[in-house]
Amino acid sequence: MTERVLRRTPFYALRRFDMAGHDRDAAPVLVVPPLSGHFPIILRDMVLSLLADRPVAVLDWCNVRHVAVGYGRFGFDSNIRAIADAILQIGPPVRVVALCQGGVPALAATADLAAQLPGSEPAALVLIAAPVDPMANPTPVVETIRERPLLWYRTVPVSHVGRPHAGHRRMVYSAETQLAALQQYLSAAQDAGSELARKMRVDDGTDPRHFPFRDLYTSVMDLDALHYAENIDRVFLSRQIARGTLHFEGRCIQPDAIHRTALLTVEGASDTVAAPGQTSAAHALCPEVPGRNRDSLIVPDCGHFALFHGATWRDTVYPAIAAHITG
Repeated sequence: MTERVLRRTPFYALRRFDMAGHDRDAAPVLVVPPLSGHFPIILRDMVLSLLADRPVAVLDWCNVRHVAVGYGRFGFDSNIRAIADAILQIGPPVRVVALCQGGVPALAATADLAAQLPGSEPAALVLIAAPVDPMANPTPVVETIRERPLLWYRTVPVSHVGRPHAGHRRMVYSAETQLAALQQYLSAAQDAGSELARKMRVDDGTDPRHFPFRDLYTSVMDLDALHYAENIDRVFLSRQIARGTLHFEGRCIQPDAIHRTALLTVEGASDTVAAPGQTSAAHALCPEVPGRNRDSLIVPDCGHFALFHGATWRDTVYPAIAAHITG
């Protein structure tokens, strides 16, 4: 396997991976990890499966505690811009696979490219457990987020990066704060005997010895406070892409501009983070995608994490994605 850095910025690196023997005509895939605090390596199983058949590029988000304040802030627009620039750099044959909170900015980037630079948009877009419309089927996670006003998210859970980190004085949603929330969620999951608790007991990942799921789940980074609050607002509170009010760089995002991009949505029937309906809401927003170029998969008896990690990902989800992006 070879790795190349196609683009490096203070906030992310665009990494491309190739395997010897790849079909020269196989279109590359861009994987968009969620900027939700986990390091992109949590998608290791996903990347390895995709890499078996074609080149894979990954947006490798940086831990902003190591990014000096002189480089500015990284907000929701920055997230969309990073995805759009990656699509443009790789080229229109690219297929985009976006997970969870990576889904809304990936959909927005695709729509903006379709409207502003027709022909530059990706050939296919796969949205997995993405809260395109979190109120289509609100989960306890969504309801908990919506209990508090935006001002709370802008002030209470954020803090300054301390010395000696390069990002000293940057406002962040810190890894420590996030880890405490994740541990609370894990404790509740264990009490309920959920999929997450089962994965902690019996790790069905590709290499549980060297990359145990518990480590992947609990390894987290600082998030820029601007992105943290804007993501909460635009995705969960004001539901901007679902309501047609999402703006990017001064332009209104119009998903109905998408007509060349094949669209697949993937949801877990038992997902307690992004329940069925939240992701498939994208189809109603993209009416110009022909019926032959769209599909929706709901995986039975599947929670959030099995959609990208473990046996269910390998045996059920990946084959459906591979069929959608081939060609």
